[in-house]
Amino acid sequence: MPEALDAPARLRTGGKINLFLRITGRRPDGYHELSTLFVRLPEPCDELFLRPRAGTGLRLRCAAPGIDPGRNTLTRAYALYAEATGFAPGLEAELVKGIPLGAGLGGGSADAALLLGWLQANCPEPLDGAALNSLAVRVGADVPFFFASTACHGQGVGECLTPCRPPLDGVYGLLLCPELRIDTAWAYAAWDRENAAGTLTAGGGADKNHRSGFLWPWTVENCFEPVVFAAHPHLARLKTRLVREGAAAAGMSGSGSALFGLFRDEAAARRASCRLRQEKAAVHGPFVFPGYDSPGGS
Repeated sequence: MPEALDAPARLRTGGKINLFLRITGRRPDGYHELSTLFVRLPEPCDELFLRPRAGTGLRLRCAAPGIDPGRNTLTRAYALYAEATGFAPGLEAELVKGIPLGAGLGGGSADAALLLGWLQANCPEPLDGAALNSLAVRVGADVPFFFASTACHGQGVGECLTPCRPPLDGVYGLLLCPELRIDTAWAYAAWDRENAAGTLTAGGGADKNHRSGFLWPWTVENCFEPVVFAAHPHLARLKTRLVREGAAAAGMSGSGSALFGLFRDEAAARRASCRLRQEKAAVHGPFVFPGYDSPGGS
C-alpha cells in the first residue's frame, strides 16, 4: 500500500468563477444544459486535513455553519469512491472553509475533487480517467473541472470539458463575496419560471450595458443575473460599482452571490480593492489568475 496512506495530509484548493454562463436547454430528466467558461481562482481557499486512523470510513469535522458533517460533497465522494473501488481507508478529516457557501464559487465541488485526488493517489487499483470523471459528476456537475489544469469550456450539465485559454494574461481579478447565500435550486427554478413567462429577454436587456467583449470572442455574461438581481438588487449595485471603479468587465459567478471584476491595470485594481472594502462584502485580490502571467511576469 502506498506510503502516503500512513502520513497526514494537508490539501488546499481555490474555487472557480464562470466567466460566462448560459442555459442552453432543459433535458427530460429536469437537468439544464449549459455553456460556461470555468476559470480557477487563487483565493479564497479551503483546506482539508486528512489523518489516517484504524478501520474504515471517513469522519469529518467542520466548524463552518451550514455544513452537515454527515452529509456533504466530501462524504458523498468518499462513499462513491469506496463503492467503485472497494478502497475505504480510515480517515479523520477536518475541513477549514475559506470559500463561502452559496456564492457560486464551487467550494464544495473543489473539496470533493481534493479528496478524490487523494484517494486516487493512494488506491492500490485506482480508477481510469473516464471512470473517475463519471463518478465525480455524481457528486457535482462541476467536480470534474477541478481535476483540470487549465480553464475549460463546459457543456452538458457542465461536465463535458474542453480545455481552452481565454485571454487573461496581464489581467487582474477582484472578487466580492457578499454576506448572502444563493440557493442554486432556487436560482434554476426562478430562471425556469421567468423563461416560461417570456420575461428573460426584457430582464436581460436591462443589463446589456454590463456585457463585455473583453474576452472576445466570448462575452462576460450570466443568464442567472436577471432573476438573482431582481431578488437581490444590491448585487446589481455591486456589479455596477466594479465597472465604475475601472473594471473592464464584471459579472456574477454561477448562481451567485459572488461577483468578479477583470482589470487591465494593476493600480486601478488596487484602488478598487481599497474602495470596495467599504461595502458589505469580503474583497479578495487583486490577483493574477492561476496559469496566467501579469505584465511583470509575477
